[in-house]
Amino acid sequence: MKAVLLVPRLPGTGHTGDRLRAELHLEALAAAGYETALVGGVRREDEFLRIEYAAAVHPVRLRRALLPVGIASAAISGEPLQAALFEGPFGSRLREAASNADLLVCVLLPRLLAHVGPVPAVPRVVDYVDALSEAARQAANDDPAPWRRAYWEIEAPRLARAETRAAEGAAVLLATTAFDASRLPAGTRAVANGVAIAPLAGGPRGPVVAFSGRLLYRPNVLAVKRLLDDIWPRVVREVPEARLLVGGADAPPWLRARSGRDGVEVVSPVRDMAAFLRTARVAAAPVVMGTGTPNKVFEAFEAGAAVVASEAVLARAAAGAGPPPARSARTDEDFAAALVDLLKDARAASGEGARGRAWVEAHADRRRSVDALVAGYREARERRP
Repeated sequence: MKAVLLVPRLPGTGHTGDRLRAELHLEALAAAGYETALVGGVRREDEFLRIEYAAAVHPVRLRRALLPVGIASAAISGEPLQAALFEGPFGSRLREAASNADLLVCVLLPRLLAHVGPVPAVPRVVDYVDALSEAARQAANDDPAPWRRAYWEIEAPRLARAETRAAEGAAVLLATTAFDASRLPAGTRAVANGVAIAPLAGGPRGPVVAFSGRLLYRPNVLAVKRLLDDIWPRVVREVPEARLLVGGADAPPWLRARSGRDGVEVVSPVRDMAAFLRTARVAAAPVVMGTGTPNKVFEAFEAGAAVVASEAVLARAAAGAGPPPARSARTDEDFAAALVDLLKDARAASGEGARGRAWVEAHADRRRSVDALVAGYREARERRP
């Protein structure tokens, strides 16, 4: 059997949620017995190496030089303005790859509709990953920068229309969380990214707090600023020996400059996130905005760390059995108090970390995600007219 996986950006060319999702689909398609052709954007056609599970790769050169033209075109046509970031010959590459295909899987199709043209008549799975329009609505209401709020106010309805159009003709609709699925076209179901479960070594952990995630992602940027400026000073007043590890891809210069001060260490990139988080007694996630799977929570649980997170993050992490076993905090004072408590009480932190580890094994094992995607592919082919 042959499948085509259409993605905005090829995996291995950066650290973003859509690239992570592409890797999960490649693994699941291989498990389902498909030979997969991968179609995705690159800035330079030679910037990627061999991609695991991809039998063929059809790179689409992204034409960033045409960004002003793309923005103008999207503004007139009503397409999402961010579609201009993916200007390139996706349509021709997709039709070339889809010859004799048995299945088409499209990741973040709302961003690509303006460039794809007629979608091949192949049983289709659309994976929204995140509810982009919901993320835009949140930013329009809550981002502290006025110009960003103005942009997202314009973009949110455009994204909502594109999400509706992306569902047309699709047999199966997916998102990464139940929260996102409820804000997308009817029938969208949740399949989490999940996390690979590895053995966990025992032993004591020092008074270390970790924050992880892509460090240029706007919700993470705001959360890190809040953590450094408003929460962490309260923590070190109570626990002077405490350390804060901030780790992830693409740390901006202002954040790198904070490393080495007040017990803060910035690691970017992180070569092994599982090992990085295994040094922490507790993980902090004071993230307010955002959609999609909160990978940072699942990864912290897998590493055996206790977790203190915002209500919004824990709502997105919730599975069928209810919310994960983490401490919920709303205000800066709440976050600091919870972190101080866990840093001072290693035994309590270890117990909460163990409960989190058991929860992620039961509800967010990557193998379960692969199985759920395989079932979706089977359903898409069975529903073919």
